[in-house]
Amino acid sequence: MIKCIVCDLDGTLIKKDDTIEEKTYTMLKECIDQGIEFIIATGRDINMVIDFMNDYHLDCDLILNNGAQYCNKDMTFNDIYPMDYKAFLKSVRILDEHGYLLAIHTDHGKYSLHNSEEFWNYHYQLITKGLCDKNGVLPKKTFTTKEGYLRDFHYVKTPQEIIDQGIKVLKIDARHLDASSVQGVKELLKMPELDISSSYDDNIEITSHQSNKGLLLEKVIKEKGYHKDEVAVFGDGDNDSYMLERFLYSFAPSNAGQESKKAATYQLKTNFDEGAVYEGLCLLKEKKLI
Repeated sequence: MIKCIVCDLDGTLIKKDDTIEEKTYTMLKECIDQGIEFIIATGRDINMVIDFMNDYHLDCDLILNNGAQYCNKDMTFNDIYPMDYKAFLKSVRILDEHGYLLAIHTDHGKYSLHNSEEFWNYHYQLITKGLCDKNGVLPKKTFTTKEGYLRDFHYVKTPQEIIDQGIKVLKIDARHLDASSVQGVKELLKMPELDISSSYDDNIEITSHQSNKGLLLEKVIKEKGYHKDEVAVFGDGDNDSYMLERFLYSFAPSNAGQESKKAATYQLKTNFDEGAVYEGLCLLKEKKLI
């Protein structure tokens, strides 16, 4: 029987406006009410998750920053896997020289080498390029509002200032407006101390090699006393592939990348907008596992 359901957010459980398809939410709540534990495993940080959790009245454990952090909703416990400082400084130098917008996620909020106005303006250009609907309208969510995205934001002139303050770096989120001008940058970032998750050169996520979603989830379920065949896992991105390949009941939506589809036991027919998680839960129900 399934005792724990683990879901990635973007591209898996939630739609572009940070909402859950209604039938998916209803079935997920039924599972939670039956005593099945629910865990979110995402590349987001706590500030990009908390509004969504409050909207849906979810009080669950969180694997954040691609596996660099494990905590509960109110942060009364917080397990982190920070980046090596030397590798952090080297990667920031490379990315900054190539004109990336860097969101440096830490155990003390989000840091940038741009002040808040510069940071928001660049971010706004990026999201209007990729998130607008056919009418040119952005979905309203934490990620697309100035108040939400700049929550717990800090400006530093140099990355060394972060280190000097004793702050732990959990993830670098590097984005660029012009993919053609940054081809091959990922190759420059290959260091044994780092884990790089990216499908494209204009959107790179960097964490410590010590942990990822899959490694951290294995540790979490062991501590909770679950067996691997008692856990159902859902994910769509490259950063989900290790998590998907390590569990028998793993599901990739139809919009998932090839690495995730290859890693997952089940390739679903529906995408994240159509309720892919619902389809996976239905399969588990048919097998009398939930």
